[in-house]
Amino acid sequence: MSGQTIRRMYIRRFLGMKRYDRKVAWFIVFGYLGLILGSVALGMHLLSLPLSVLTVAGIVAVTAFIGTRLRGINNIIHECSHATFAELRRDNVAIGRFCTAVLMKSFRKYRQDHLSHHANNGDYERDAEFALIKKFGLHDPVSPRTILRHIFVPLIGRHLPLYTGINLSAEDGRIYQVLKVALLLLMAAFLLINPLAALVFVILPLFYIYPTINFWTDCLDHAGLVGAKDELEASRNVLAPTAVRLLFFPRNDSYHLVHHLFPQIPARHLHLAHEELSRDPIYRRLPSAVRTSDQRSGSQALDVSR
Repeated sequence: MSGQTIRRMYIRRFLGMKRYDRKVAWFIVFGYLGLILGSVALGMHLLSLPLSVLTVAGIVAVTAFIGTRLRGINNIIHECSHATFAELRRDNVAIGRFCTAVLMKSFRKYRQDHLSHHANNGDYERDAEFALIKKFGLHDPVSPRTILRHIFVPLIGRHLPLYTGINLSAEDGRIYQVLKVALLLLMAAFLLINPLAALVFVILPLFYIYPTINFWTDCLDHAGLVGAKDELEASRNVLAPTAVRLLFFPRNDSYHLVHHLFPQIPARHLHLAHEELSRDPIYRRLPSAVRTSDQRSGSQALDVSR
C-alpha cells in the first residue's frame, strides 16, 4: 500500500468538503486576535497584583496561551497556502497575507516554501522548509536520546535563528508592508510605556514561545520519519484529547499524516477524514496513523490521549 494508492481510493469521498465563507473566515481570524489582545490585558492586570504563587502561575499561563494563539494564526496561514480556509481563492490570499503580516512574515515566501515541502517531503535538497533545519537531525531515528535532544534544543535557543525573523519586504503588497511597520512601531511604543508587560506578553510569546511550539510540532509531525520513501511513512498523526488539541494543536493540525495524504481537505474536517480512513483495516495498520491500541502490531503513532 502506497500513499498514491490510498489517495486514489479515498479522493472522491473527500471532494467538496466545505470551506468557510468570507465573513466566517475573517471572524475566526479576528477571534484569534481578540483572544491575544484580551490575554495581554489580563496579563497586565495580573502584573498589577501583589506578587504571589498564583499570580506568577497566571502570568506564565497567559504568556503560554498567547503563544498557542499565535500558532493558531500560523495554522490559518498554512490553510490559506493550500486555499482550504476560505471558499474563494482571493480570500485565502488576502487572509494569508494579513495573518503573515501580523507574524512579521511573507505569505508568498511561506506558500512557496511550504508547497515545496509537500512536493518533496523530507528531501533536504528540494524541501525548502526542511533544508533549513537539517542540522536539528529530524531524520535521526526516534530514541530516548533524540527525544531529549529535541526537547533541549529550544531551551538553549538553538532553533531561534531559523524559526524567528522579521520580513519587512513588500512582496505581499505595499499595504501589508505598512501594516508590519505599524505593528513594529506599536510594539516599540508598548515597550517604552510598559516594558515588563511588552516583554512578557508580546516579545516572549512572538519571538520565543510561538517559534518553540513550531519547532516541537515539526518534531512531532516528522521526527524519525524524514527521508522515508513513501509519504505514508513520512509524517504522523498526533492523537490527543480535544482539550489538548484545541490548546496546543489549534486548527486540527495534529492530523498531519491525513493532511499530507489529502492536502485539499480543509483543516476543520481532518478529524472526520481520519475517522473515515480508520474504518479501513489497511489504514488502521499503518505506522503513524492510528492509536496503538487500534493496531494489531507495531506503531509509530503518538497517542497522548491517555
